[in-house]
Amino acid sequence: MNICVINPNYYRSSGVTMAIRRIHEAVQPCGIENHFVSCRYGDEEEDLSWIPPGRIEHLGLMSGHPGVFWRSVMRLKRLLDERGIDLIHVHHRRLSMVLTVLSPLLRRPVLYSGNLTYGFSAAFWLFSPRRAIAVTDSVKQNIVATTRTRDVEVLGNPTPFPEQLPAIDIAAVRRRAVCVARFVPVKGHDTLIDAWALLRDRGIDAELVLVGEGPLRAALEEKCRRLGIADRVVFRGYVADVRSEYARSLFAILVSSIEGQGIVTIEAAAAGRASLLTDVDGSRDCLPPDRTLPNGLPYGDAVALSGALASWFADPEAVAEEGRRFFSFHQQLNSSKVLGLGYAAAYRRSRQR
Repeated sequence: MNICVINPNYYRSSGVTMAIRRIHEAVQPCGIENHFVSCRYGDEEEDLSWIPPGRIEHLGLMSGHPGVFWRSVMRLKRLLDERGIDLIHVHHRRLSMVLTVLSPLLRRPVLYSGNLTYGFSAAFWLFSPRRAIAVTDSVKQNIVATTRTRDVEVLGNPTPFPEQLPAIDIAAVRRRAVCVARFVPVKGHDTLIDAWALLRDRGIDAELVLVGEGPLRAALEEKCRRLGIADRVVFRGYVADVRSEYARSLFAILVSSIEGQGIVTIEAAAAGRASLLTDVDGSRDCLPPDRTLPNGLPYGDAVALSGALASWFADPEAVAEEGRRFFSFHQQLNSSKVLGLGYAAAYRRSRQR
């Protein structure tokens, strides 16, 4: 079965890009062949190294120039015909509307992947895709509430999981936590740094490792210097493979204002690490029901966050046990082995319908 995957770009630090890559890798054993389209939307650096040679096209499907747009549509139509594409899988809301309108011309079913929750949009309601995949129950509920789409299946972000829980050297990592996220306002770094300063005021000596890139990095580094915690906060920058960062940390942190499903939370779980999260759409779906430590915190509350951090650092053995719960919960739901079969089945059902 041949799938055409379409996204505005494949920016290397984008969670959606990572999700698309993981889906691609997970469905390979299931007889699924992916062909990719990038709209080159935005000026961020793309990572196309994982895409098989000859399987990527750049089309101006998000261009505001009518001539460029229609030439791109006709090139897409030829691509679909020449490569025997069975289904279009689109990971962007605006693109899903465009492709839904064009589906009679393209003569392929369109499957939309919802990766975030959104407010109501009259345009998206009017041009709702017929079928959708939601990465979490929160996203599914949002799609059902704000669109006319009713054929919605929940399939998360595939992540490679080992068979056994990875070991943790508590003595080596008991004073270190990691946050992997782009430096943009929605990820809550500002609150996290405030909480780390409060943690220092409590007399707790702990190191925060920030992995990622983005426009707020310089301002956040300056804030750490101003608060006198520059020696406790490490800016690691972009890291292609973050598994080693989890292995060197006691737990992970993600304090966003909104998530679809934090891939970094699942990656941390695959490394046997628990994540301290905010109680927001997408993140609350990642919390194991049998968790015991404080979690699901109010977004933007540095005092509550510092209190939770203090309790986690005070009992590293309990944090390691919490990591086991995260590992077991997400291995059953979001491992590449489980979701590879899930996505392949969803593709076949979409084609049949």
